[in-house]
Amino acid sequence: MKKNNIGSFLFITLIYVCSALIALFTNVSIKDVMNNYQYNVLIILIVMELFTNLISSTGIMEMLSIKLAILSKGNKKLILVLFGLLMFFISAFLNNITAVMMILPIIFVLLKTIGINKKYLNLFFATILALSNTGGASSPIGDFPAIVIMNSGITSFLGYLIRAFPLFLLTSLLLIIWWSFKVKDERKEESQKKLSIDLLKSRYKNLIVRKDVLIGLLVIFLFMFLGWSFVPQETMPSEIIAVLGYVIAMLYCKIKNVNIVQEIDFKPVLTISSFLFLAGIISNTGILNEIALYLQNNITNPKYLLIVIMIITSIVSGLFGAGPAASAMMPVIINLCSTKFITQSDWVAIAYAASICAGSSLFMWSATAGFILSKEINSANILDEENSKKINWNIIDYLKYGIQNYIIQIVVAIIIIWFVL
Repeated sequence: MKKNNIGSFLFITLIYVCSALIALFTNVSIKDVMNNYQYNVLIILIVMELFTNLISSTGIMEMLSIKLAILSKGNKKLILVLFGLLMFFISAFLNNITAVMMILPIIFVLLKTIGINKKYLNLFFATILALSNTGGASSPIGDFPAIVIMNSGITSFLGYLIRAFPLFLLTSLLLIIWWSFKVKDERKEESQKKLSIDLLKSRYKNLIVRKDVLIGLLVIFLFMFLGWSFVPQETMPSEIIAVLGYVIAMLYCKIKNVNIVQEIDFKPVLTISSFLFLAGIISNTGILNEIALYLQNNITNPKYLLIVIMIITSIVSGLFGAGPAASAMMPVIINLCSTKFITQSDWVAIAYAASICAGSSLFMWSATAGFILSKEINSANILDEENSKKINWNIIDYLKYGIQNYIIQIVVAIIIIWFVL
């Protein structure tokens, strides 16, 4: 087992042990915690990752990446814009880690053939990482925090979607505009750019998209989406709709003779399960409710109160990651939605999601796909065209870009929330 894997599982074990000790010392009933445990969140996460695997098996992500690469004509600014938008829309509905892994091979080939320097690589992947976060937050099934929020009861699937998608699309466009202005596209010979694209096309000339399978899966996904949007949770819970849709999708793939090896990395699932357990323990101690009460008593203006909570949540998310932030701060948000914001809980949910999303873009370790993306980039052997040295991408390289991503996202969120409340 790799050292980083040992470290990850050691961390998960530590979270569970510490949670159990907190429960013992504070007389919290672990049985009561598990009776209210959010198993539905884990079920939806697993099912959506498996469904993403089915979509990916059709070859559509690779094909979209190639089409965008050809459309860019080797223009660095256009490459940033097109792949940034692709990352946002894929992450909105599919697992963003899988989405990143699917488009990276084409991106690596493209960047190697057009020739880039370290500054462009840092800027490009900082944008991609931030947009994987905004995309994941834009829909209730895009990422873990969004799923937690939807299942908390403070908003509905449709209530979240119609507010979050426009907000995060606007934020994503502003991020793309901001970073595209900083790209200096050297005036290379058109023949050189054409050669770069021709090399990419020749490498993937035998790629075939199973359109028949893709259309069927998209239709199934559409019905799942409609079910989440319009079927009451009391009639059919969201996790049952997810499982039913996935089973039908697998049956369809079997009928179409699609040979699919379904693999899932349970490390993220176990990590999230430990965060949910810790959040349940802490929530039952009553500490978070006391924090919420203290803030309410000392900040009388509801808008100022929510902004303070947004900033606190974003910092927690930045330092400890989206998973811990979503789990730990949720009881505070639920408390506020049942008191001062009882008629505006939908927008409070969006403010909460935006805060977690902003914090997730602050540091490389905050983002779900951060370290995975760094590992893949460092293994790709991309050379700097200025000195022919291998380009690496790490925490320090991302930091100044992450701070700017954070500021843009949290400022946009605060401005929007200020005006809608």
